[in-house]
Amino acid sequence: TWHSEMAATEATTDVGPLPNPGTTFFHVFFKVTSLLYYFTCTWWSSHFAVQFVGTIILCAFDFWWTKNVSGRLMVGLRYWNEVDDDNKSEWRFECRDEAGMARVHPTESRIFWYGLYLMPPAWFFLLFRDLMMFSMSYMLICGLALSMCSFNAYGYTKCSKDAQAQISTFATRTLLASVVHALV
Repeated sequence: TWHSEMAATEATTDVGPLPNPGTTFFHVFFKVTSLLYYFTCTWWSSHFAVQFVGTIILCAFDFWWTKNVSGRLMVGLRYWNEVDDDNKSEWRFECRDEAGMARVHPTESRIFWYGLYLMPPAWFFLLFRDLMMFSMSYMLICGLALSMCSFNAYGYTKCSKDAQAQISTFATRTLLASVVHALV
């Protein structure tokens, strides 16, 4: 099964080399290069089509790599869509069993989650910046990039029981803090 075939690729401690260095490298590489390309594309091309296509291709690589490779290898999660015979679409969210999750390398896990959750705010900031600059064409690039990285963040948050519990705890603490602050 998927759980047992993946078990051999994980380490149990935070010490030593990463069990999936190539996966980890490309998880960060596609995220960073999409942002760098977006910032620097006007330096070598004045054609919007080149800027648009280059940025979106890098974002698509990031989306695909995160969804199909790094999520599976770095944190033991995956999600997909199935269409049945009646053309009904159903999303599937899966995580490894407890023994498989115990073998996830803590450093790789942190790199995965930081990369996953830092990209939507970065693209949202750029979208807002382009809105303030009335740059509608660049807003399109940022909007597409934001939608791709946000979809991955949503999908992996649905997969991860820990992430859902952490978000719930954070929301509860924030709500309680705001109630206490309002009462004081």
